[in-house]
Amino acid sequence: MKPVLIENDSQMHELAEQLQPEKLENNLIAVDTEFFRETTYYPKLALVQIATDSIVACIDPLAFDARPALKKILLDEHLRKVFHSCSQDMEVLYYYLGEAPVNIYDTQLAHALLDEHQQIGYAALVEKELGVQLDKSQTRTNWLQRPLTQKQIDYAGDDVFYLYQLQQTLDRKLDEAGRKAWFEEDSRHVHCNENNFQVDMDRLWKRVKGSSRLNRKKLAVVQAIARWREQLAQQKDLTRRKVMADNIVVDLAFNPPDELHALQAMLDRRQRLNTQELQTLLDTITQARQLPAEQWPDNQFSILDDRQKGLLKKLQQQLAEKAGELGLSTGILCSRKDLEQLILQSERDNEEALNTLGICHGWRYECIGRALVDTIHNAK
Repeated sequence: MKPVLIENDSQMHELAEQLQPEKLENNLIAVDTEFFRETTYYPKLALVQIATDSIVACIDPLAFDARPALKKILLDEHLRKVFHSCSQDMEVLYYYLGEAPVNIYDTQLAHALLDEHQQIGYAALVEKELGVQLDKSQTRTNWLQRPLTQKQIDYAGDDVFYLYQLQQTLDRKLDEAGRKAWFEEDSRHVHCNENNFQVDMDRLWKRVKGSSRLNRKKLAVVQAIARWREQLAQQKDLTRRKVMADNIVVDLAFNPPDELHALQAMLDRRQRLNTQELQTLLDTITQARQLPAEQWPDNQFSILDDRQKGLLKKLQQQLAEKAGELGLSTGILCSRKDLEQLILQSERDNEEALNTLGICHGWRYECIGRALVDTIHNAK
């Protein structure tokens, strides 16, 4: 189906009229985005694609202000929006609209509940389910350039057109497998919280590669530098690495400088900081080094003792057997991190912490969670 390029308010108004839930057979639209964020902190929205069974539209947000109409469409709770692996699309739309789309159907999640190969690319999934080979020639194209070429428009249109078809196929398979209720349960918890798009400034140290080898006192310095870096990256709209690479953050925490010239000597020449930024960084490091122990981050990189590690292996085997029986990946049932927390919090009878784990709720708990908890209690 040939896509229509939407470049002005009049065209957008006409499209919005066609996308009213009462005018759609399934109250369903497929949505995709193209964006750029290789050098910036915030993603730059370049195109929004929408498809139904009879419409394929490519909306150009650089040509006009598409936000008012897109908000009405994407925030309509009666209209279901189909994405594939939607976290990045949701993030870029959140920054563009100021709110996250609602009532989401993620085809990656649907597939994960049907197949043991949880991670599969969109093109591979379309070929597997629909027998269609998507054109990959525009994968690395510059979506911010204007005018868009017809090849770019066709590529973007195809992606969202087949996404609509893919949803129809996967939804039917979920029904046949008796797993539609599982999918709907998971969908209620995915991407519905706007906190997903807000940075937790108190846990930034966990994103710093290489920090696992540091003690808690040095982690306090990593956390302080990571917070400073995040704020500067947001202010300058640069990637974190452009402001300061992880290895330098760790080096500064491991061998903290006392003076400005020592700090400058430790920095990568590509990371250009002015005198005020350098002084703020030095003050940040100094203050972090003076924090009392009760304010240091809790290092949870190595949290299980030898007995608990043996129990973890037993749980992993139990999980793998159930996953094999269901034809699912172990990851869709429970991650290793959550298994570790299940052991720790079950042994501590920490109900509040256990309630944060997916394995302790809904269909996962019924399938395997209860059995895992029993194994832990029987091992005491």
